[in-house]
Amino acid sequence: MTEKRKLSSYKIIIYCAVFYALWSVRELVIRPQFLDSLNDVSFQIAETLMKLLVWTLPAVLLIKRYHDDMWIGLKEILTTKPKWFWYILIMVAFFFFNAIRAWIAFGTLAVHPDFKPITLVEAVIFVGVTEEIVFRGWLLNAMLKRMKYWFALLLNAVLFALIHYPIWIYYGYGALTILSGSLSIVVLSVVFSWTFTKSKSIFIPIVIHMSWNLFLTLFFG
Repeated sequence: MTEKRKLSSYKIIIYCAVFYALWSVRELVIRPQFLDSLNDVSFQIAETLMKLLVWTLPAVLLIKRYHDDMWIGLKEILTTKPKWFWYILIMVAFFFFNAIRAWIAFGTLAVHPDFKPITLVEAVIFVGVTEEIVFRGWLLNAMLKRMKYWFALLLNAVLFALIHYPIWIYYGYGALTILSGSLSIVVLSVVFSWTFTKSKSIFIPIVIHMSWNLFLTLFFG
């Protein structure tokens, strides 16, 4: 028999340190020096390749390697067929929430003039897939095996907010903007995590995450 591979908390910490360091270099060094000079299509291609290499591929390999030491097994998160009714209601709530915000901000409900269809590929489809594989399929799935349920969800939410800090720093956001953004992302992360643990399917948080990004992109550019 093959010995089960054990995933220690130390290995998770090392992963996080390397992952956050690499992505910070990408956002704060590679982006201003190289990516921002590309046209929209080239930028999206480069962004997709970098996320594959830094986010998706390592997470998938780690899930596969340690699948026996996860809270929800690899086969289960890929094959479970959940009932979609309540999750569709969450997406409907996301639509109305962002629609109301857009109405308040702009006085009308319309597609934002800065919206570009090409951004749907990266900002909606690819972001939803990669971020959920890393933060729900991999990190949360590993954390739930080692700590209490709500502590794991909150810690995962904090980590999810922190991965946005490099790009916020790059854009020069102020402390209040970063704080409000962090709170919003923490709440969203808890929603994504809750849907993952209840459905036991990685596809539920992926689709819900994609719906949030879709409405955000359409209404706010």
